Amino acid sequence: MTLFTVMDKRLATNYHGVKRKLSTFTMIGIGIDVVEIERFRAILRNKKERFIANTFTAREQEYCTSYKDSAPHFAGTFAAKEAVLKTSEKMILPFRDIEIRHAKSGQPEVWIRGRRAKTVYISITHGSRDAYAVAFKK
Repeated sequence: MTLFTVMDKRLATNYHGVKRKLSTFTMIGIGIDVVEIERFRAILRNKKERFIANTFTAREQEYCTSYKDSAPHFAGTFAAKEAVLKTSEKMILPFRDIEIRHAKSGQPEVWIRGRRAKTVYISITHGSRDAYAVAFKK
């Protein structure tokens, strides 16, 4: 089921002043999730290694723990996985089969069972209390 299609063929100017032609984009799924960062502070404080090991891949754990305060990054990654699952009612996967990696640019990427999910786009952000993620499936 298609949620919506952007069909604007006009030229758009980005903030650098570069013009480019807009293209058609058909979205078949969207997912969004919000996670309280304090939940992950409590998990990390209570040394819930089993939860972390069962939920996050080694690469995700390495990324999150590379920050002094890893809780926002664990919360954001968890929210991203939830958002990816919500893009399709048919997508039922263990959390460890969904991996959130980061390109050299910092852009998050979705990987499923070791393969880049080129049709799923993700955005992650966090504030002082919550982490948010939205995923689009093309």
